[in-house]
Amino acid sequence: MAVYHVKNEGDRKSIYSAAGQWSERCLLQNDSLLWVDEPIWTLANLRRLQQIFVNNPDVSGDSFEDKLKKQLEHESEEVYKLVIELVFVYYLFPRKIKYETKLKKLSVIASWKGIDIHDDLEILKSLQYGLGSTGTFYNTSKFYEISYLILIALHLKELSFEERKEILHDPVNLKRFAESTRKKIGKRVQMQHIFLHLVMPDKFERIASWGHKDQIIKAFNYITDDSTTEDPDEKLLMIRERLEEKYGQEKVDFYDTKTIAEKWRKVEQGSKPADVPKDNITDSQGLSMNATTFGEDIVFENEEVLFEQVTTAILNGKHIILTGPPGTGKSKLAHKVCELFAMNPMTVTASSNWSTYETIGGYRPDRNGDLNFEAGIFLKCFKDKSTDEQINKWLVIDEINRADIDKAFGSLFSVLAGDEVFLPFEDKSGQLIKIKPQSKEQPDEQNAFTYVVPNDWRIIGTMNTVDKSSLYEMSYAFMRRFAFIPVGIPKEINGDLLNQYLASWEITDYPYVDILAEIWKLINKYRKIGPAIVQDIAKHTMDNEDFTSPIILYVLPQFEGLSILKIREFIREIVDETEAVISIEQLDDFVDDFFEDVLF
Repeated sequence: MAVYHVKNEGDRKSIYSAAGQWSERCLLQNDSLLWVDEPIWTLANLRRLQQIFVNNPDVSGDSFEDKLKKQLEHESEEVYKLVIELVFVYYLFPRKIKYETKLKKLSVIASWKGIDIHDDLEILKSLQYGLGSTGTFYNTSKFYEISYLILIALHLKELSFEERKEILHDPVNLKRFAESTRKKIGKRVQMQHIFLHLVMPDKFERIASWGHKDQIIKAFNYITDDSTTEDPDEKLLMIRERLEEKYGQEKVDFYDTKTIAEKWRKVEQGSKPADVPKDNITDSQGLSMNATTFGEDIVFENEEVLFEQVTTAILNGKHIILTGPPGTGKSKLAHKVCELFAMNPMTVTASSNWSTYETIGGYRPDRNGDLNFEAGIFLKCFKDKSTDEQINKWLVIDEINRADIDKAFGSLFSVLAGDEVFLPFEDKSGQLIKIKPQSKEQPDEQNAFTYVVPNDWRIIGTMNTVDKSSLYEMSYAFMRRFAFIPVGIPKEINGDLLNQYLASWEITDYPYVDILAEIWKLINKYRKIGPAIVQDIAKHTMDNEDFTSPIILYVLPQFEGLSILKIREFIREIVDETEAVISIEQLDDFVDDFFEDVLF
């Protein structure tokens, strides 16, 4: 049986070592992970967190960090340290979150109380790798996942030392305890599975997903047919142990053991295999990813959530449209997605003049004046014109909602739905032009008149939400074939975030980080803009402290549609509330000229 690994066992050892220390020093005792000999995990501290955090959810639209900062505002240093270590445990399992991001999250919480975290602590290295994928809910619902951790520790501390020891060292009692705590949360938190695996990795599988556990049990139900247990974790343990006996494996892993992984993923056709090596993440059509993050050269808030949404949609056979304000990096992300799947893209910008003539094709005169069929934008993605060989170029369409979609896409709709279509055009031999979806049963036709749409071909569109209401509306028939993925503005703009962007833009030693962060925040009060425009401002002011020109060049034109009163209010605010060198007269003159017809 073929076996391969996401990360070698050496990488994982540091994680299991940290988990073991957490269990013995923090859950069994009252000790600390990062501040040795300090009693951090006490019943009093946990009860305080239950009161201010678990029992006091913040339902505002702020980010998790903003809410947490308010909840901790008047708390002791011990409580802050406990929260830092809770977040540390939260980040032990997820593999797709960058190591730097994990460390930064801990440092930000510590900075609120002026607490030092020593970067050279050996235990922090356990955050480098991760054990598996956690999915979108884990990242967007930190409140529930961390609340579960708090309650697990709290309820343990309410017991005697001997009772805690019995629970933490007995799988049946541990599972019963974990399940009863989850019911108090009222959500199917993945932290229940993560907690069980971290405490007893030999008894509970390296699986965070509820759905994956169900799929594995269904795939191997013949192994558990004679079992009296209804507990999913007991069934999984039984399945693994019997598979190890059958194949003579010292260790079977439901993700790492290739033939085992392939079997349970077929239970639900088209499901995304979410936790395999980065060179082996494939869908049912053979589409594969060659990385587990977007890379260091691209920065997004909640990048792990965005990555999960994009890759899940693509692997599940969907085309995608990236939506958001101008300058959020949608076009760059579209090309990054193509790179992630090792696909060569064709890039076009949609136009209101598009018809099937531009997109599908039509008769065009050659040099001799003869009319011949010439492929349009879409069909050029599928066939090499000079050789008639099948190709697969993903299509990136910028500003896709500028086109009249129903008119422009035409017969491609039918092909995407699985139909074979004949166009009212002939090739030079007199054959009708044919478009057909790729077939698994029949070999692809390679001739001048047949265009085969590959099963793993994708369209990636971008759409500015600022102007979507004034452009063409999309029909339901179009929208249901696409996943709409928001690429938004960061909620918390500060110098640290801006430094991340500057690094990705390869702008070093930028002298006005805090000023530019304040300007960006002020701009977003009036018109949401993304980091691309901020990058333009940074480049312009790198060696010139005058911010007047880049605001005129890049910012004020984005205010089209705002009243002059609002625009002038922005100008006064940016002059009065930042230390930037700005000429108010030049800005006022530009507003008079550029927006002179805007009365309200």
